[in-house]
Amino acid sequence: MSELELQAESRHHDRVRDVLGDMRRATVQRLGMFEADYNEGTKNRGKGDVGPDHHLGYSMARRGVERLEQLADRDVPMFFGRLWFTSGSDYHLGRIHVADERDRSRPLVVDWRAPLAGRFYRASVHAPLEVTRRRRFGFQGSVLTGFEDEDLSAGEESGSELLAAEIERPRTGPMRDIVATIQPEQDELIRRDLDTTVCVQGAPGTGKTAVGLHRAAWLLYTYTQRLERSGMLVVGPNENFLRYIADVLPTLGEMAVWQVTVDRLTGAADAPGRDAPEAALIKHDARMVQVCERAVWSHLGHIDEPLVAPYEGIRWTLDVEDITHAVDRARAGTRTWEDGRKSLQRAVLDRLARQRETRIRQPADGRWVTAMKRHPVVKLFFDAAWPRLTANQVLRRLATDAAFRREVCRGVLSGDESELLRSIRTGAKASPADVLLLDEVQGHLTSLEPDKTYGHIVVDEAQDLSPMQCRAIARRSAAGSLTVLGDLAQGTTPWAAEDWGSQMRHLGHEEAEHTDLTIGYRVPGAIIDVANRVLPHLGVAVAPARSLRSEGSVDVVRCDDVVTAAADAVEEALAAEGLVGVIAPAGVLGAVRSVVPANERVELVPSGLAKGLEFDHVVLVEPAEVVAAFADGAEVPGAGLRHLYVALTRAVSRLTVVHAKPLPTEMTGADLPSPTRA
Repeated sequence: MSELELQAESRHHDRVRDVLGDMRRATVQRLGMFEADYNEGTKNRGKGDVGPDHHLGYSMARRGVERLEQLADRDVPMFFGRLWFTSGSDYHLGRIHVADERDRSRPLVVDWRAPLAGRFYRASVHAPLEVTRRRRFGFQGSVLTGFEDEDLSAGEESGSELLAAEIERPRTGPMRDIVATIQPEQDELIRRDLDTTVCVQGAPGTGKTAVGLHRAAWLLYTYTQRLERSGMLVVGPNENFLRYIADVLPTLGEMAVWQVTVDRLTGAADAPGRDAPEAALIKHDARMVQVCERAVWSHLGHIDEPLVAPYEGIRWTLDVEDITHAVDRARAGTRTWEDGRKSLQRAVLDRLARQRETRIRQPADGRWVTAMKRHPVVKLFFDAAWPRLTANQVLRRLATDAAFRREVCRGVLSGDESELLRSIRTGAKASPADVLLLDEVQGHLTSLEPDKTYGHIVVDEAQDLSPMQCRAIARRSAAGSLTVLGDLAQGTTPWAAEDWGSQMRHLGHEEAEHTDLTIGYRVPGAIIDVANRVLPHLGVAVAPARSLRSEGSVDVVRCDDVVTAAADAVEEALAAEGLVGVIAPAGVLGAVRSVVPANERVELVPSGLAKGLEFDHVVLVEPAEVVAAFADGAEVPGAGLRHLYVALTRAVSRLTVVHAKPLPTEMTGADLPSPTRA
């Protein structure tokens, strides 16, 4: 590494930061000028003067705020790489595009999402993609400290120490972006086109969450106009997880993305009611789709009398056969109840209009058709044949009308299962599962408005979604596409998916491209080896992870007092860099909290909420109790062991297992470190 080159790169980095500041100030100035013009337009208006455009004002203000967020002065490098091409040109690559207004001949930094930047991740000696040299930069915070070069034209391609250091860099807060460390197989997934739905089965440490978020950022950059109209949504498993990933997209320059749990998306998060476990299982079950569909369409009326509507001295008549045919066609030709009702209205009124033309040789104008639509007999007919319905009305009847419930559940649920639906409540007493049923019934009644659907949805930890939750997401996808991420081995809910084929069918995208990520870049081999012992006992067919990291450590502490031993392990862990996570059963965590000193680098996490999180050092307390806490009454095979598998794979450097009770036999092995006694 040449010192002169390093100085030149440092000067370029300083220039980029200065230009970014100029861009930020120019944006503030433009916003100020627009605000002044807008405010002026509200004053001294004469008669007939056109006032300011409020919609334009809102749009400009929103865009201005978003642009300022993109240009925020964050403590991150201005660029992370540089490419030289056979053409003689070269480019620096960074998180956002930076150009000097005074010299538009070439950008100072190219956005990592640009097509040109893809070669940074994929170029190799065997497929150089016109790249002659690739440079990676090392930074301490936002200070440039060094660089490495690969001369692809000379056949140089070796492991990068800077790349390894960046991957292994200790955690200092929430999840960060991985633009500097994206691997070729990850880049391939990130850059799949908008119309492609991707399903990623990813083992721990393979970066599947990062892939999903970077794919969202890439899609927003590449398909800006389409996604500005249709929107982007990220669905995560819980609020803790969403807080953990919250900064990634803003760092990449994307703010206009709603990151939400499926319960927030559907309104189930605010439902105060609680179901018995067996009732919740039935309400989340895929068979409830058929029950809800029957509950809606069983309200079709039985037609046994002709329609006779006296008007203008003539009895306009449709016989039973004609009406039945119209009802059958409306039912067969529409997907939702409301569309079917409108279709039947059009068919009946069209038949009456044609009858008028035939009988009195006069066309039926709009006034006549409206009069017939409002005719009391016609209105009564529509209300009897195809009544107006609400989702609340349908669910209340399902809960309270025993004969109706038996009929719509016949052949789908057993008698005992159907009786559990008596617990359905609406309004102030509804449970989260009841809200999902309400959403499902509403989906059979009417389609969502376009402004409530999204052009692309990223779904993380998707293996934990129930069929009903999947369908709620699918309704909001409409004609859009999905990026579905998860790990069947980490499925811990009572309705966790057994395979991705079924799950994608519930999500409405059976045609999805399926990809397995098995190479771990973050979790060290020593930790993965322990987790892989548990994997065969989880009841799912997934490939074990392989780690590219040979360092890392696993320590086992056998003790009499796990609370004191956990506190000691935390104190020892704080001697090194990074975040420390203490994962324990909820019943033990309170006692541990009372003895662990308050420290911003330490987070105490119940074992049921550890999924998706990442720490440099994890102190796992009493694995046997983690297993036992989730094993009783669980519907998922090996549910307790799945929670253990999740807990074991949250560490990216060091794992300390503290226990007084014997370790679960599924995680022990000849190569497990000999326990030390606290």
